[in-house]
Amino acid sequence: MSHPLLCWDIILEGRSRREEFSKDISYLNRLQESGYWKYSPGRSLDNALVWENKTILVTSADLKILFASKNIERMNGYQPCEVIGKSPKLFQGPATQLGSRLMIRNALTEMKPFNCTILNYRKDGTLYNCLIEGYPVVNEAGRLTNYVAIEEEIEI
Repeated sequence: MSHPLLCWDIILEGRSRREEFSKDISYLNRLQESGYWKYSPGRSLDNALVWENKTILVTSADLKILFASKNIERMNGYQPCEVIGKSPKLFQGPATQLGSRLMIRNALTEMKPFNCTILNYRKDGTLYNCLIEGYPVVNEAGRLTNYVAIEEEIEI
């Protein structure tokens, strides 16, 4: 026998997920509200985490990972602390398509947002398709400060 979905079910699920990602949400909100980011992604990062269950990476302008949401481990087996300070190229390997890499590189060079699917490697060496929404972030002076990537594993 099925039971009707109650409004409280949705509220409690959202509250539970917000608690699960509270440290990640707090860090991302501090970045966005600090004034350091003049332009930030055109969508809510906490919604991407909580409701869409996506992984978020923030890199420096020189593409070193500064932040990885805790759900990165579910996507590719890496703990956030294992990727901090490294390049996102860490997830690439021999089967990663050159076309995808070039598309991402061109968008980064031109400081433009992008959507791209790329074949990445998990920590254990297995492959997965990663859909990436990438956004450049600039400060008040218009200088590039960070990139934000909203990522999710999609079926191969």
